[in-house]
Amino acid sequence: MLVSFLFLTFGISLAGFLCIALIPGAQSPESATGLPFWVITVWGPTLAAVILSLRSGDLAALLGRVIKVSTVPVEVWALVVAPLLVVALMRPFSPHEALPLGAGTIAAMVVFNLVLGPLGEELGWRGVMQHQLNQRLGWLEASLLVGAVWFIWHLPLWTIDSPQSEISPHLFALHCLFYAVIIGAAYTLSGGSILPAILLHLTFNLASNAAIFAGFREPNAWFGASLWPYGLLSAVSIAIVYAKTGQSGLRWIPSGV
Repeated sequence: MLVSFLFLTFGISLAGFLCIALIPGAQSPESATGLPFWVITVWGPTLAAVILSLRSGDLAALLGRVIKVSTVPVEVWALVVAPLLVVALMRPFSPHEALPLGAGTIAAMVVFNLVLGPLGEELGWRGVMQHQLNQRLGWLEASLLVGAVWFIWHLPLWTIDSPQSEISPHLFALHCLFYAVIIGAAYTLSGGSILPAILLHLTFNLASNAAIFAGFREPNAWFGASLWPYGLLSAVSIAIVYAKTGQSGLRWIPSGV
C-alpha cells in the first residue's frame, strides 16, 4: 500500500503542479485562476489516502481516526499549542516592528491554511505513510523518512515564482524534518489519531503567517530564527515519547520501560 500511496500522491500533485506552472495567472493560490489547481496539488496525499482506503474498505476507519479524541493525551495538546508560543516568545527578537493582527485576519488565515495544508495532506502523510512505517520501523525513523518525502514533495514549488520559493530550501528541509518529528511523536502518543497531526500542521503554518505580523517580514528571517526553538521542541517530543512509552524510536537503540 505504501508504494501505491506514494505513486498516487506524487501523480495527483504533479498533475496539479503542471497546471500551476503552465497556466498564466495560476502561480498564486490567492488568485481565482490558481486556487483550484493549488487545491488539487496540495490535496494529493489525502486524495491518495481516500482512494486507497475506498479500495481496501478502510475509509470509515481512516476518517474515524481524524476525529479520534479519546486517545490524545494532554502532552500532545501542549505540543499543538507550542508553535504559537514560539512566535510569541520570539517576537521581542524580530528585526521589525510588530503589526496589528485582527480577528478577521486570524480567521482567514485559519481557513486558508486548513484548506491548503493539513486537511489536504495529513490523512496521507500521517494517516497512511506514518501509520504504515510505524509498524515496520521505530517511530522516529518513520517520522524522519516521512519528513524527507514531505520535503521532496514540496520541491517543485522552487521551480516557479511561488510563495514557497522565497524560503531557503535548506532551511525548509530542516523545518520539514523537525515538524515531522514533532507530528510523528504526537501521532504515536495519540494511538494513531490523525487529529493532532492536522492541528499541529495548522499551528506550524499559522506560526509562519503570524511571524510576519510579529516583525519577521522576510520568510528566511523567520525560518532561520525559529530553527533552534523547533529543534528543541523536537528533542522534547522525543523525550516525551520515551518517558510515556519507553520507545526510543530507533530500532538499534533498546527501548526502556
